[in-house]
Amino acid sequence: MPDQQLVVAMLGEARFRPYLVAAGNDGVRALDLYLWVTEVSGALHAQTSFVEIAVRNALDPVIGEWNEGQGDKYRRNWTAEDGAAPLLYSMLHGSLNRARGWARKEAFSRPAGHPRRNVTPTHDDVLTQLTFGVWSSLIYGQREDHARQQQLWEEATHRAFPHVARTEESRRLIGQQLNNIRALRNRVAHHDNLLDVQLAKRLGWTLSLLAKINPEYPRLATARSPIRRLIREDPRRSW
Repeated sequence: MPDQQLVVAMLGEARFRPYLVAAGNDGVRALDLYLWVTEVSGALHAQTSFVEIAVRNALDPVIGEWNEGQGDKYRRNWTAEDGAAPLLYSMLHGSLNRARGWARKEAFSRPAGHPRRNVTPTHDDVLTQLTFGVWSSLIYGQREDHARQQQLWEEATHRAFPHVARTEESRRLIGQQLNNIRALRNRVAHHDNLLDVQLAKRLGWTLSLLAKINPEYPRLATARSPIRRLIREDPRRSW
């Protein structure tokens, strides 16, 4: 096992200190705890990615169908320039502009000889540039968007979650789950300290949300997931 001085030199004193505190200033235990948390971080990243992709793929078609019904000038491609109907545009215009810009930049950055270098971004290209926060903002969140989120839920987004009732309570619950999972994903992405994360509870959030889209999704998402094993292997359980 590396000595504590070497570990601190690599990780930094500030980053390693919470692990030392949790381990009662035992350097060996603290490093073991840190290594366990890195495994947890990787497992949570994989788990939250299932949610993000499933939510995106559930919402996109119902929003496209709704958008197409908002007038003759609108089509299913709601990410196109001037393609979002007024309600959707009022909620997402900044996010859509940024996503289209990133998609164009990605097309331009592809290497010479790439079959899609400099191509006009497709709907799918723009869709993949929309952040997790965009999807949660369509359901529940910012107070100034409440009425629009509620209207969009009634007219479209509830159909992305066919295994819950079409109620305001369901919208709030799904929105809260999305926001909680998004916050966790951001902590993982920024390599935050995850010592206080209740893994069983977080796993429950992700599986509950996936089941609202399709009852079979939780089984797929956990088929190779090490999270339950990691919960059992938390070093603090044996101290």
